[in-house]
Amino acid sequence: MKTAILEKAKTDIPLYFNDFKTFWDESLTNINDDELHDIYKATLIAKNYKIVFHNLNLRDYDILIDEIFEDINSSFFLSLIGLYRSAHMHLRSSIELTLQLLYFIHHPIEFQQWQNGDFVLKHDKIMEYINKHPNFETDISPLLVRITQNWKKFSKHIHGESPIFFQCELDSRKTNSFKIRDFNIWKSNYTRNIYSLNKLLLLFFKADLSRFPTKSFELLTELLNEEDKTLIES
Repeated sequence: MKTAILEKAKTDIPLYFNDFKTFWDESLTNINDDELHDIYKATLIAKNYKIVFHNLNLRDYDILIDEIFEDINSSFFLSLIGLYRSAHMHLRSSIELTLQLLYFIHHPIEFQQWQNGDFVLKHDKIMEYINKHPNFETDISPLLVRITQNWKKFSKHIHGESPIFFQCELDSRKTNSFKIRDFNIWKSNYTRNIYSLNKLLLLFFKADLSRFPTKSFELLTELLNEEDKTLIES
């Protein structure tokens, strides 16, 4: 039995790779340069916050920032092979880790406990804490509502709350080919999620913007609309 299973595995794995490669190529053919620019630029957010954190002498949080990058990057590359359900799971994780990052900056004891697996912070509690944080000069409750809405939406993919969130029910999976509707749903969720998290971080560090490295500041604020740029830079 083991021999038969191994033979089957060694036959099937290259077929899966070929399917993924075909889908990958088809995705890149259908994504225009403007879309690719916007999506890939979003993957650079976490890398630039790592530079910012180091510049602010916050060097203990690389483990979280690196994982946020992995989530964002993984979501993008999973989308290229049509694994949109998994791509959405990583988006939820990016929210959770970003919120934890902000919490742990001023909670070193809890941060140590978390590193040892002895501390868990629920979503509602961390949102309540962030909403009252003195770093925020303006009312951020509408932004936190949007972030929570995204978190709940992405959670539906993890919990499989309806077949519409199943990978096997997507048109791209049924046809094993790129479908613009499936891609656009992921892209819209992806870009909105990155926008909200980036805005939250910029508002959190608003008093320290002058200490941001120039290139990082330009990239991070370039993502914002004009109204939010004014809010950040005022």
